[in-house]
Amino acid sequence: MNRSACWMMGIAVVVLAGCQPGQETPTTADTPKPVPVTVAEAKTVTVRRTVPVTGTLYPFEDVLLAPRVGGRVERVYHDVGDRIGPGELLLELDAYEYRLAVEQARAAYEAELRRLKLTALPELGADLEQIVARVDTVIEAKANLGYAEAELKREEKLIGVAGAAQAYDTAVNRLAVAKARLQLAETDARVMLANARRLKAALDDAERRLADTKLAAPHPAEWKEWLQLLGPSKTPLQYAVAQKMVSPGEMVQSMPVTNCFRLVIDHILKLTVAVPEKHAPEVAVGQKVEVRVQAYGDRVFEGVIARINPTIDVTSRTFSIIIYIRNGDGELKAGGFATAEIITRNEEIVVVPPEALVQFAGVNKVFVVEGTRAQVVEVKVGTREKQWIEVIGLPAGAKVITSGQTQLIDGSPIRIR
Repeated sequence: MNRSACWMMGIAVVVLAGCQPGQETPTTADTPKPVPVTVAEAKTVTVRRTVPVTGTLYPFEDVLLAPRVGGRVERVYHDVGDRIGPGELLLELDAYEYRLAVEQARAAYEAELRRLKLTALPELGADLEQIVARVDTVIEAKANLGYAEAELKREEKLIGVAGAAQAYDTAVNRLAVAKARLQLAETDARVMLANARRLKAALDDAERRLADTKLAAPHPAEWKEWLQLLGPSKTPLQYAVAQKMVSPGEMVQSMPVTNCFRLVIDHILKLTVAVPEKHAPEVAVGQKVEVRVQAYGDRVFEGVIARINPTIDVTSRTFSIIIYIRNGDGELKAGGFATAEIITRNEEIVVVPPEALVQFAGVNKVFVVEGTRAQVVEVKVGTREKQWIEVIGLPAGAKVITSGQTQLIDGSPIRIR
């Protein structure tokens, strides 16, 4: 082969080698262009952790009142909406028959006292023997006993005299009879004393029944404690008439009971709510609660947890709590619906702008700036607000991408604009 042929063959080999696939030399047109993005910094903010609940407002106290005795309603003093204090009169029944019963019981009692020569019944534990000794029949029996004893002594001195034996036997019998009559008189006196106590109880019962013809608002022993619990108030602590159920002339009965009035105390309201079981460690007595009702929009009424049910409802897996809400100005109405937030703690969290969050197939992620490239970080989402979203799994201070994410994958080059 001559020199010219060899040279041509070398050129062909070089040309063939340069045409092999995958062996092209890269050019600047094949390099990915940086994606223009905007960024923001992940910040730390302090938020209140709360437990949202809903429930119904109930009165602090709710009581149905009915007279203890039956009769015809003679007068009604209050109606729905009235405010009344403890002991204030609500209604009266016709008391004519009850007054007669008191007069009869008093007459029988006082007659028994006169027989006992007493003006009032002695207290239990008093010296009853002194009382018994002042009864006329006992005094007479003691006098007869003394006479019989003296007569027997005289007859004892005449023993041996003709005819004296019969007189002595008679004196002995008289003494025995006198002793028996004294014991009987003392027993009768004690019976009279017991009967006097029975008549006094009957009089007290008649007077109580007469007093029960007047129905008044209750005066509970806890009233002072309720005043302290209410604190300063625009209006004094009183009952409110929620229902009036009878009118003058109507008959009421003691059995079955005829309810006449429903009274409530609404200066303090109870909000009863159900809390999910998972929040049990976070809820405690004394925690503050923010309460809202539809009538007042976003206005907040302050409450406090007063009681926590120690058991969990196995059906709903919740436990109930009672929240006290001061209502001294009467703005809130018992029976209304309310929403509330139990304030459990303050906590620092990491937040990002809402546009930084990317969601795909149920996965939440953000793109962060690493040098000149974007890096994907999976996060969990917590509290959401209009201006930010809480993210868990991202450090504070990280630079998160807020626009251009649709063109990014993990490791994409970026250009911050």
